[in-house]
Amino acid sequence: MTDTVERISAIIAKNLSTLRKPGVLSVRPGFELKGGWLTGKPAIVVTVADKRVDVAPSDLLPDELDGVTVDVRQASPNKRTRLADPAAYSAKALTAPDTGAIPEFSNEIDLVDEAPRAVPVLAAKSAPKPELPYTAPTGVALEPVTGSTTIHLSASPDSGWPTLKTFLGATSDKLSVSMYDFTSAHILAEVESVTTGKDIKLTLDHPAKNPTADQTDEETVAALKKSEGTRLTQAWALERMDPLAADWIFPTAYHIKVAVRDSSSMWLSSGNWNNSNQPDIDPVNNPGDATAARDGDRDWHVVVDHPGLASTFEAYVLNDLEIAGQHDVTPKATALLPAATLPQATTPPFAQFFAAETITDEMTITPLLTPDAGVYAPAVKKLIAGAKSSLHMQFQYIELPSTPSATGQAFVDLVDAVIERQKAGVDVRIIMSEYETSGYLEQLQTAGLDVATSVKIQNNVHNKGIVVDGMSVLVSSQNWSTDGTLYNRDAGVIIDNAQVAKYFEQIFEHDWQHLAEQKAADD
Repeated sequence: MTDTVERISAIIAKNLSTLRKPGVLSVRPGFELKGGWLTGKPAIVVTVADKRVDVAPSDLLPDELDGVTVDVRQASPNKRTRLADPAAYSAKALTAPDTGAIPEFSNEIDLVDEAPRAVPVLAAKSAPKPELPYTAPTGVALEPVTGSTTIHLSASPDSGWPTLKTFLGATSDKLSVSMYDFTSAHILAEVESVTTGKDIKLTLDHPAKNPTADQTDEETVAALKKSEGTRLTQAWALERMDPLAADWIFPTAYHIKVAVRDSSSMWLSSGNWNNSNQPDIDPVNNPGDATAARDGDRDWHVVVDHPGLASTFEAYVLNDLEIAGQHDVTPKATALLPAATLPQATTPPFAQFFAAETITDEMTITPLLTPDAGVYAPAVKKLIAGAKSSLHMQFQYIELPSTPSATGQAFVDLVDAVIERQKAGVDVRIIMSEYETSGYLEQLQTAGLDVATSVKIQNNVHNKGIVVDGMSVLVSSQNWSTDGTLYNRDAGVIIDNAQVAKYFEQIFEHDWQHLAEQKAADD
């Protein structure tokens, strides 16, 4: 694609006066969209402030230039701000697609000002606080475990909450939790009920308030302090954007979703303890909940009854808690504006809902934690590269870095591994959420992925999972971005077992057939 990009860039440079029309904001090399989906045909992409049909003939853009289609796009509000006032856009601290961040293109030309200029690639505004080096717990190895294991499988919105409720209800001594967002009243009530007289350890991030939240994260902590007293040990995660953290280790999120019960069993998920990821419904057993399920997020969850694995994850949870507790916020800490939270969409009607399953079988489970170096990226790359027949992925988004950088190369290598499998003839299918807008898809197409045939968009996908050959599955919280796969705190597991993989494969197939479509929003 490099030669094509360079050729289109040269055509753009030669025809800037022709492309400069009233209302035109920017122009760049890209791909043609038809009916809201990429055709795979290279194009000159022009963004405009207001796409209309009643345009004066003298202000019309050409249909093509030098044989290359001119594709006119309506700019989103954030795109308009990005071009007209880059400082204001940067100040919004939009850290990822699900917060409203738009894709950056190093070859985009700004036509808003009198003189055309390259659009500078921006980074989100950073908090002015000291960075601390990341340190893992001592004496703990992130090694695979193999043997007969009991594992409980579920997905939201189908059966996630009933499974989590059962897990929490079995707490006999202590509960250790690391969580990005804990704003659900029904989960808070259950935690308060099951931990009375028991120890609870909690490390929380402090994201912008979820639109479905019953209370803020601070209110959750206040309620637990009142009900649990001194048995609660809590700290705010050391995340750079968090106004409640004086120092930072994790650049954009403490994004983990892990709970360890009595050092013997662990719950791990792509979903938070909020109402969108864990809605208080049971559509498997209550058909009346089917409508409410359409507003819930797609997430995958596992509960693993394995003391060794549980103890490994608990060591990380408690280590994070101890370090965070030593760096409480000070009165002089500067709070940034919270990231914008985009409104939820509605999912099409579900064809069926999937009950939770419990499997006891021989399996290998590999723990994956970031930002621990050399853990997540190499293991997931190996998983992908081993795909012989099918590689099915469901992620909230894939956000390639806008410019080459050594700090993000290990993530780019993951995407390249997917592209290589597609070129090798493997059945590669990828479902992403509505936050994977057309520009992000174009970046993947430019990288070499055949988006037109292998990708679909499904509203309310919050999942971060992969199924390979119907034999192995990744369940995780790592979003596919540089920070998500390399630098934020996230957790996942690769499970090598055909029964486990079959469970999540059937859910993927349902979503691909019934909930996902080939239509993406403009940036």
